[in-house]
Amino acid sequence: MVAEPDAMMSEPTILLAVILASVYASAFHVIKGKTLMELPIFWAASLVGFAIGEAAARFLHLNWFRIGELHVVEGSIISIVCLFIARWLKV
Repeated sequence: MVAEPDAMMSEPTILLAVILASVYASAFHVIKGKTLMELPIFWAASLVGFAIGEAAARFLHLNWFRIGELHVVEGSIISIVCLFIARWLKV
């Protein structure tokens, strides 16, 4: 009998996801940002993107590269895509 992983992530996993999304948002702002008002928008877009990537990877049972419970590759890719979409939309 195979045990299903918990749907909930542990606190350290959530913290790592927030840290990675924050690093992506900060780096994107340094490279592409123009005003300080864009930073919270990039941060929110990065967090949402990372959450979508994580949820998609869990739903599709993808296990390319994980750190503990966190799907780093999938979350990172969607996070970066969301950053470019936010920049393109000029939110």
